[in-house]
Amino acid sequence: MSLNTILSISESVSIDDRRFVGQSISRNQRITTAEVLTVVPFIFDMKPMNYLLYSQNRDLLSSLRINDRSLEQYLNFGTTGWNNYIKYRGDMTGVQIAACQWQTSSANKTLVLGNLPAISSSAYIVKTGDFCQVGRYSYIATADVQRGSGATINIQVHRSLITAVASATNAVIGEYGTTISLGGYTYTGVTFPVILTEYPNYTLVPMTNDSFIQWNGAFKAMESVL
Repeated sequence: MSLNTILSISESVSIDDRRFVGQSISRNQRITTAEVLTVVPFIFDMKPMNYLLYSQNRDLLSSLRINDRSLEQYLNFGTTGWNNYIKYRGDMTGVQIAACQWQTSSANKTLVLGNLPAISSSAYIVKTGDFCQVGRYSYIATADVQRGSGATINIQVHRSLITAVASATNAVIGEYGTTISLGGYTYTGVTFPVILTEYPNYTLVPMTNDSFIQWNGAFKAMESVL
């Protein structure tokens, strides 16, 4: 969880979840756009604070050194002070979410959720901006969805389903639900598999009987899409 430690001590986190869009402006000031279809990976730019004590964080440095910019790591926002980023806004409880399942009919930019709880038809299953994880990958709801009276509901999301749902899969929404195995471990709540694209150097700043770790830049991590 070394990178998750960096996330938890970050002063700021920049997030890029935009589509790959090009623009051109003609001489007569007309704008045209073109989009290249991609998996729209999440990119996180984490700026850590510079007051970690070296003596207490040598294990962290070792873990970062082992993973470097080569191996996959996992960002679980729910276990850090950044839980607000993925926090669930709907009306289901954590237990009710854990009982729901993503259906094999999920496709394109529509996630189909079944095993719904017996709650009010006007209750919100998700609200715009809620994070839904299907297997390895997470998706952001683009509209509010109420329970209604059906056996399933459709959730429109910001990008196309990356991997087809082969069989009904337990739901992970916001900080609730249990992920599939990621790197040999399961996590509670939405978790992003990432690889570092920028791994800053550090400087030791002396203090009495110890040193502070001072990073020379931000940690930049890109979602690892297989």
